[in-house]
Amino acid sequence: MANIGRIKSHIEQLEPLIVDLQAKQKASPDDFAVKLELSSLENQINDLREQLYRENLKREKEIIELRLIGSTSNFGSIPLDFVGGITNNFSATVFNTSKFVKFGGKGGKKRNRIIQETVDLRLEGIGRGSTIFYLSGKTSPDLFGHSIIQEALKNTFELFQSKNADDLQEKIGNVGVGTIKYVSKFLNELSKDDLDIDLKWSSPEDQEFTWEGRKENILSLYNSLNQMTISQPVDIDFEGELITISSKGKFEVQTNEDTHLYGQFSNDLLEKMKEFHIGDFCKGIISKISIYNPITDKEKVEYNLKTIE
Repeated sequence: MANIGRIKSHIEQLEPLIVDLQAKQKASPDDFAVKLELSSLENQINDLREQLYRENLKREKEIIELRLIGSTSNFGSIPLDFVGGITNNFSATVFNTSKFVKFGGKGGKKRNRIIQETVDLRLEGIGRGSTIFYLSGKTSPDLFGHSIIQEALKNTFELFQSKNADDLQEKIGNVGVGTIKYVSKFLNELSKDDLDIDLKWSSPEDQEFTWEGRKENILSLYNSLNQMTISQPVDIDFEGELITISSKGKFEVQTNEDTHLYGQFSNDLLEKMKEFHIGDFCKGIISKISIYNPITDKEKVEYNLKTIE
């Protein structure tokens, strides 16, 4: 799947060039050379997105391997209630991260149903000795070629790979606070059942994501998560100038009160965000949460764009 990596790399190279040309066009709307170059690059990136969409369609599924290790699995089998608790909570982690990637902090039964149909998480198979489990989810690329579950798996693995409490605090914002209770349950189930775990997923760029969950780092991650305090979301109305916008879901707004709000927007706003350019006036609603770590006495504020116009 090296072709997917090449396509993504080309898209990433073109995006800042297009943003720069859009700014030039806004400053000089009658400059025909800028208009022509911008049109050419936009056609190129649209073609690349179509290629990415087709390549991800070929991929069909994402396969995640869970290998359970411990005394309870030494004889090639494992109690069924252990398996259910571990696989169910891991699946819930991936499901809720996928929902966050697609909809941000927005919830509801309709959105849950959309994610269920889009990622369609399943137990794909059981490996040798009944201690290796394969979960699958549909790649399901959108019209931009993006796959929700690919992004969700990347964010999930990066969370598990956190090196310390500060790193963990940074990664929570990429999976969504609603996911954290399932991560905690997953880690607690492993610890309670006295099991280690190896997680593995191969991305379409041929990058292998792994996590070696051993008793020490499982417990450390679990304790760090459960010591943090995460506030309830607070909605903030804003008006101001759009300073930064990225197809990777990042934005920055300088409000009329001269406050900078920097955060992320979900995939369901991608089409809407294409209507905006840097320097545009905008208004909308941003959801704010704070994550406090008492060990380091640090607070991190996360902003997630809910609406914009």
